[in-house]
Amino acid sequence: MNQGSKNKTKLKVVKLDDKRPLGDDEQINLVTKKMYDLFDDIQDKVTIPNTIIAVQLLVTDLAFDTAPSNTVASSMLLDIINHRLKIEVEEEYKDEG
Repeated sequence: MNQGSKNKTKLKVVKLDDKRPLGDDEQINLVTKKMYDLFDDIQDKVTIPNTIIAVQLLVTDLAFDTAPSNTVASSMLLDIINHRLKIEVEEEYKDEG
């Protein structure tokens, strides 16, 4: 799979004391909105499975290229998957009850 490494932007390692003008929730909402805008722009050219694969490759590279360590990168990626699984389990439990 070609990950587009020739177009890869050099990013800085994340610093724990990094201050941005937006709070965490606002930053996450902004990125989410921009991603949905991108999905809207490419939906006629790229299938959803290929979009998901491309985003997973990009997010994984981004995490490992910018985290202070591979352990932190792995933890960030696994934490969000576990968060989603917890929501799914809670929904299933609520539906059964």
